Amino acid sequence: MERRERRLYWFFAVNYFAQGMAGLAYEPVDYLLKDGLHLGAAKAAAFVTWMTLPLTIKPVFGLLTDMLPWAGKRRAPHMVAVSLATSAGWGLLALADGYRYGPTLALLFLINVGFVLSDIVCDGVMVERGQERGRTGPYQAVQIGTLYATLVLTGWGGGWLAAHASYRTIFALAALFPLLTAGSAVWIEESGVGDIGETAAQGWAALKVVARDRRAWAVAAAILLWDFCPFLGIAQFYYQSEALKLSPVFIGGLSTAGGAAGVAGAALFARLSSRPGGTERLARWSVGLGGALSLLYLFYVGPGTILALTVLFGLTGVVFRLAWMDLAARACPAGAEATAFAAFMAVFNIAAAASNWLGGALYERWAAAHGAYAAMAALSLIGSACTFACWPLLRPALRGGRPA
Repeated sequence: MERRERRLYWFFAVNYFAQGMAGLAYEPVDYLLKDGLHLGAAKAAAFVTWMTLPLTIKPVFGLLTDMLPWAGKRRAPHMVAVSLATSAGWGLLALADGYRYGPTLALLFLINVGFVLSDIVCDGVMVERGQERGRTGPYQAVQIGTLYATLVLTGWGGGWLAAHASYRTIFALAALFPLLTAGSAVWIEESGVGDIGETAAQGWAALKVVARDRRAWAVAAAILLWDFCPFLGIAQFYYQSEALKLSPVFIGGLSTAGGAAGVAGAALFARLSSRPGGTERLARWSVGLGGALSLLYLFYVGPGTILALTVLFGLTGVVFRLAWMDLAARACPAGAEATAFAAFMAVFNIAAAASNWLGGALYERWAAAHGAYAAMAALSLIGSACTFACWPLLRPALRGGRPA
């Protein structure tokens, strides 16, 4: 592997390592909402929806890196600035004197703005260089494989921190990782960029092309349905912690197990997608096989089955998710790589936010009326039905070619 290629792989790995390690704070935040702010499942889900709103409007931030070059560059200066801002956000949260709903939500919202911007810059580089070299799949496998590898550390680590460390210590630790993404900017390869007017004109023209592309719309619609899983997120956390009485360390351990399985899934995707038609075949499996596998959540009833299902879905979920991400990357036009890919990723995030909010609200209502297991079973059936609903979208989504 040539030196330029190694530097690029290091760039992706460092960025997703830093993003993933911030996950040390995720489980503690869940407990902060439940035990510190005393929110029920529905109100906690609403908090998370607002907190993660920047993830659902990623294309807006993509415009900044695609169309507003800084010092003649579209990627590196943006990466440094937003990474430092994210680190400052975690630092302010660590210095907070107690936690109240409004200020806590505002700071976590701003942290997610910085997280989204740095992720968009990284993905812009991935699409730009990946399409140029025909390696969007392998680059994303490194990104997601690294992200899931961090879950091996953040799963047990987040659970241990939630049980033993103060919120101040946890947030101060999270503030260190964005500094790595700031440093990684030295590995970014920049294409030739004109002035702001020329760059913006090229970007808008590219966006018009993808907006008229039926395949892009089919991919987006399929992603929305495939990733709508109301049995995950807040509903799952409240079911684990309240109905099943699982400890914070065990819940964190599930993330570790899922992370290890996700690393294996990323490696498996890299192998399977390298074959002719491999990504398209995996997308089909994600609907037919994925919908059937979702029904196994009906057996999500105890530590043993929960651990087994966590590993199974950690493996298959990453393989299938990467297939849709690769299809999305291939559909991005030159000149608006970050914005277009951010739009596809925003669909993932919209599906996750909507299903998390709905799942939390329905779980609280149905669990009170019919019991916790019945509520989770009903939510798993809804998720499986949404996955199967992707089937009519496969034909238009899998058409070959890049937007002209």
